[in-house]
Amino acid sequence: MTKTKCVLFDIGGVLVDWHMSWITSEVSKRFGIKEDLIVDAFDKHLSKLDSGKIHESDFWYNVAVDTESDLLKNNKESLWDTYFRKNAIPNPDVKKLSINLKQNGFTIGIISNIEKVTHTVVDDWDMLSHFEHKFMSYQIGFSKPDPRIYEHVIQKLPYSADELLFIDDKPSNVESAKNCGMPSIHFTDLDNLQSSLEEFEVTI
Repeated sequence: MTKTKCVLFDIGGVLVDWHMSWITSEVSKRFGIKEDLIVDAFDKHLSKLDSGKIHESDFWYNVAVDTESDLLKNNKESLWDTYFRKNAIPNPDVKKLSINLKQNGFTIGIISNIEKVTHTVVDDWDMLSHFEHKFMSYQIGFSKPDPRIYEHVIQKLPYSADELLFIDDKPSNVESAKNCGMPSIHFTDLDNLQSSLEEFEVTI
């Protein structure tokens, strides 16, 4: 087994407890839109927001058009800021684990599907300052599980793909990273993560 030199973390679902259903539920209730319609619109437009191709205001306008909601169409508030701050919960245990890895000599970084607003919120919570490399989808132009985001990371880091180890809560993102030659762990909880790291001979 190639020795791991750099461990890369996802944000939403790993470093921060966050589920997309939380914001679709909030928007459904507030604007009186059936949640399944919002979910469909999210599936259609979210990758464009995450990859920086559209701004948040454009995203909500597109969702409003697809769900035929004049109320949402006229919204001027940053709903990502409002509901991410309200519902997302930083995971101090995973943050501590990442700090321990750094102290033990590993390079640590981020690969996240994220847009500018929630990136700012997570920065406000001081969850990212100790990470040496930060690959944010809205800055790169690609979002997971598009293999191009992993290829970008591999190209930018001074390590071979098999010296990297990626941690994400979504199986599709994990599989795509593996297909690009990047060893990966499917995150479910802290105990599982610690056991998986031991399997890769990564000492915490």
